[in-house]
Amino acid sequence: MSEIMFRPFAASDQAVVRALILSGLASRFGTLDESLNPDLIDLWASYVAPGDTFLVAELDGQIAGCGALIREHDSETIGRIVRVSVDTGHQGKGVGWQISQHLIAIAQRRGFKEILVETNEDWQSAMRLYQSLGFQEYAREPNPEFGFVEVHMRLML
Repeated sequence: MSEIMFRPFAASDQAVVRALILSGLASRFGTLDESLNPDLIDLWASYVAPGDTFLVAELDGQIAGCGALIREHDSETIGRIVRVSVDTGHQGKGVGWQISQHLIAIAQRRGFKEILVETNEDWQSAMRLYQSLGFQEYAREPNPEFGFVEVHMRLML
């Protein structure tokens, strides 16, 4: 596999990155209601403009994945990794792990003391990914509206 190149999200990436994330959600849930993801309408406004980090991962000049690191409720010491998504052609090759590792390094440079993630209990590959990076589960919450259980994990830096 070629080396993954990370770069900041550019407004010109909007259509490709949005489609990548929505495709990943559709494959995970089996269906998709785009209205449940209003942050994807304008990724620049949702993530970059408020000062958070949104990056894309490129392989051979093509976007292979993405992910974001946001401040948790305006905390200066707690971040949250969100929107990690990998193109189906690159899944299972460690791209998601590298994206997450890169976001953890950014969190350390920004002085965060803790990083949070949330996933669903039946998304075993995501659970394994975060556990392999040192995240530990601290809570589970049923989501009766959508019929799944949210798993909350944290990594202390």
